[in-house]
Amino acid sequence: MSEPLLKVDGLRVSFQRGRAGISLRPQRFDAVRGVSFDIPAGRTFGLVGESGSGKSTVGRAVLRLLRPTGGTIVFDGKEVTAFGRRTPRWYRRAVQVVFQDPLSSLNPNQVVATTLTQALAQNEALPHAERPAALRELLDQVGLAAHHARSLPRELSGGQRQRVAIARALAVRPRLIICDEPVSALDVSTQAQVINLLVQLQRDLGLSYLFVAHDLAVVRHMSHEIGVMYRGELVETGPGEQVYSAPTHPYTRMLLDSVPLPDPALQRRRRAERRTDLEEFSWQPTAS
Repeated sequence: MSEPLLKVDGLRVSFQRGRAGISLRPQRFDAVRGVSFDIPAGRTFGLVGESGSGKSTVGRAVLRLLRPTGGTIVFDGKEVTAFGRRTPRWYRRAVQVVFQDPLSSLNPNQVVATTLTQALAQNEALPHAERPAALRELLDQVGLAAHHARSLPRELSGGQRQRVAIARALAVRPRLIICDEPVSALDVSTQAQVINLLVQLQRDLGLSYLFVAHDLAVVRHMSHEIGVMYRGELVETGPGEQVYSAPTHPYTRMLLDSVPLPDPALQRRRRAERRTDLEEFSWQPTAS
């Protein structure tokens, strides 16, 4: 078998908590504890969990927005955790990100054409004269019309803004895109459209995704493999359909059962059963 495009092995990320008093030492909080997974080229690994589970921290460590405190990250055979302070430009082009809220990640004073042209300028293999054609191609790839190039972010819908964010990521021809809750701020019908777009782009361009979300049903539709995070640890991994249809960990079953039910009595009973199942998996953060 060929080596995976991304290999995360024993990843740990810790933060220092503030002092509780003058004489007390700062405490260390382990947000990610020994997480390991692989992403083959052209495949999607879904990372799912509730807020605070550490899933977004994993994505930010891969992007080198956070410095790991242990473990290794290897991309295309090169150890990312050995890069040092400066991240090579080739890595920043090869690994892109789509954040949850495109309105906060796009310049509010720039029209779409300016934003995408600036991204295209980072693609050293693209001559200046070819950028207008590349801009039109980007808009077409993500399902936007030519007139959207003249729009400011606030003039677009949430789904259209997210398509611009995806186009910006595509501009440098990445191999891996970190999707950090990319559809959680969208309504259900728009979520489906954006997910279908991401799937189609993967087929057309051979992209790999690390898809981070809290909704297991959404992750299931996107992912070939799923990892379930609970309090900084991967508690269950496996093929997407298997994890969704036959979960083995109580926390995974809790995520599946979190969809509201119309029967209040059944909802209360199911909530009590989830609480009982999870009691044995209680965990306290490491302090030092």
